[in-house]
Amino acid sequence: MFTTFAADPLHQEDHVTASNSPTNSSTQKRQAQHDHQTLARLNSPISASDGAAVIPRPKRSQVARACEWCRMNRIKCDDKQPCHACRSRGAECSNAGKSGLRSLPTATKQVILSAFASSSRCPLTIPREIERLEARVKELESELNDSRKNKGLLTPQATPQDNPSPFMAPPSSSLDPMESHQGNQRQWQGIWTSAYPSREPCFFGPTSVSYFIAALRSYITSSLQLSHSDFQMEPSRARDFLVNPTISRTHSAEEGTTLPEEYEEGECILSRAREESFLALFWQSYHCTIPILTEVGFREHYESLWTLPAPPIGRKASPLVDIILALCMQYGMTFVPPNHSQPNFMVEFDSEDSSIAGRTLYRRCQNLLSTMLETPTIMTLQCQIFSSVYLNNASFVNLSHSNVALGIRTAHILGLNQKSRSHSSRAEKELQQRLWWVVYSMESNASMTTGRPSLVQMSQVSCALPADDRELAQLSGPSFASSMKDITWLSYHVHHVRLVLAARATHVAFGNRCTQVLNASGQEHFHGNAQNTEALAGFLAQNLQGLRTWVRNIPDELKTERRDGGNPYTTDRSAIQMDLEAPQWLQRQRLLLELTYHDLMMNLYRPFITFAKAPSSSMPLANSHNISCLNHAITITNFMLQMLKSSDILNGWYEAYRLQWKAALTMVGFIFANPVCPPTPTARRTINGAIEVFDILRNNFAIAGSAANATRNLAAKADAFLDLFRTGSASAQQQNPATKPASLPTTSMFQGFISNNSSGSSKSNPFHMNRDGDSAMDQAAFSGSMGEGLPMDPFVGSEWPSPVTGAENPEMWSSLLGGGE
Repeated sequence: MFTTFAADPLHQEDHVTASNSPTNSSTQKRQAQHDHQTLARLNSPISASDGAAVIPRPKRSQVARACEWCRMNRIKCDDKQPCHACRSRGAECSNAGKSGLRSLPTATKQVILSAFASSSRCPLTIPREIERLEARVKELESELNDSRKNKGLLTPQATPQDNPSPFMAPPSSSLDPMESHQGNQRQWQGIWTSAYPSREPCFFGPTSVSYFIAALRSYITSSLQLSHSDFQMEPSRARDFLVNPTISRTHSAEEGTTLPEEYEEGECILSRAREESFLALFWQSYHCTIPILTEVGFREHYESLWTLPAPPIGRKASPLVDIILALCMQYGMTFVPPNHSQPNFMVEFDSEDSSIAGRTLYRRCQNLLSTMLETPTIMTLQCQIFSSVYLNNASFVNLSHSNVALGIRTAHILGLNQKSRSHSSRAEKELQQRLWWVVYSMESNASMTTGRPSLVQMSQVSCALPADDRELAQLSGPSFASSMKDITWLSYHVHHVRLVLAARATHVAFGNRCTQVLNASGQEHFHGNAQNTEALAGFLAQNLQGLRTWVRNIPDELKTERRDGGNPYTTDRSAIQMDLEAPQWLQRQRLLLELTYHDLMMNLYRPFITFAKAPSSSMPLANSHNISCLNHAITITNFMLQMLKSSDILNGWYEAYRLQWKAALTMVGFIFANPVCPPTPTARRTINGAIEVFDILRNNFAIAGSAANATRNLAAKADAFLDLFRTGSASAQQQNPATKPASLPTTSMFQGFISNNSSGSSKSNPFHMNRDGDSAMDQAAFSGSMGEGLPMDPFVGSEWPSPVTGAENPEMWSSLLGGGE
């Protein structure tokens, strides 16, 4: 409610204009006398028009708050203790005897009187003084912003005050409705790429593997004078031949069309013995890494499907059993030797590939799920999570991420992101918490891997982190018995969630800092600007503290020991010391947790492997991140090769292939970005190890054989690139023997050599791409290079390595910052 003060001088606008000239003392006295008279009138009886004093009518006594008994019985109360009504009935009164402010005018009057009593200034000048101070604050903020912009930094965005001062004027309305949401800011642009056969482009952010592939492809073709069709950049995969696991691609003469695969209910019917043989694989594989079921509860549910009344053939339909069977068939068929006679590097995808085994069960699961979406249950979310895993294994990346998005929304509908309900049992609460954090981890990994915005706002999450005590582990999976004292089979999930939380915090902070730097500098990307690149490298190094803390808190029983005094979770390239007495599920958890750590760290460092023209000034932090990224890729490859040769723990594990593919691309990219660098020879030798890993995995799924073929082609291009650099340097020395070669040539130096010794088609390649095609690079050629997508892994991550000394591993940023371990 607003009160209008028609004749109150305190609420009238002050029209007195301030002047720099001396004020007459008599005027000041009259003004002070007028103010005192005004205040006196506020506290005196109202005068009549004839000048005679009029005795005011007694006001009805009011109380700030009636006592509890009077308020409940709607009886007039007073400020006495006890009040009259309670004293009459001889009962205890809740009245405290304190009277508050009666009304808004009374409160306003008391505030003004208090201010006047404590200050020698006139109360009418107080608002002007506040306005003067506010103007001075704005002036100082403007000077600070200008100073920071001159240093290449950006002042954090101002946010509206939660409790603005009553003397402050309301903020002016903005013409841009996005301003209050901090929208319309300059972003580090990603790429739009069309996946065969669709013509509609898909977006991938600048931290994604697809962005890195596009940059690498463009640089290779420009440096070696190749067309995009001259070499295979990516492996063949199921999605090149299928719309989804159950729909094949067929092409008419004019345009591509899709026809559904004929679906027969009988194809989903398996004998109970065969189903149980596949289900037995689940408990030692996916159950120990995705703990969203209780073994006892699932077995009871499965048993109920075979009870009467049962269908004439097979069991009753269940979307949960169907998708778990599909996942187990997909995993189990990797152990069946492929029926082909091609050499290792000629393996291609066919309709019998293990990656789409169980597709009819997957399709029946989706049909059953469609009837549950309006009223979802815990089973709905479980099916969505396992469906996403199945699709990702089959290389349907976007479809997999869409299922994760559905899972996030289902979790919101069920309220799993909130604190568990009190009436639930402990086992139910913990299962719900694990469900939320599994789908959260999958969504976070998907957004970090693809460079797309996250769907989860952490400010809306109050769900507690899951527990891993022995009682809970026994309730969730009684078959996982171990002699470990400090961990249970649920400990892997707890530490994996914490790893994803730490990695996502660093990823989001780095992305926000990139946005701030680009908005302050007015650039489209930070590559080519030494000051911005080095500032971002330092920011990333400082924000790795959360990952360092995570490494220190890992229990020793979850670590895979190293030989020759090597340390786990480092890039010291020491060999693994396997614990042969540990159960297989624990050995797999240890390996996957450390491989996830190295993968996430590699993803965080990869933006600093750039093919842009290198600036002349020194960038020690950015260069060390470049080498750190390579070291994590080498560590992943060494782990993979040793484990695949010495054990069967990673056989048939699709995450192993995805991790190795990203590591192989990183090593190839490092060679092209750093042709002359101490770790470059090691990177080239380790690429041969990556090819060997793919050749071993090809016995499990065809895409690994195709990846081996693609990596061989990339390795050949890297050799040609190094030979061209080597022969070019020798030719330059023969032409000018007196000229000494540079001690450590950079990519920009090699680009200069190419431009001086070519027909003119090569360019320096400051890689940046946007949808409008206004980059310095050939837009059409770049878009064509991304005709095929990359199978990426939204379920695995990586970590921060401890600095290691040595010429081939100069992770010197930690020592420069004083934060190394």
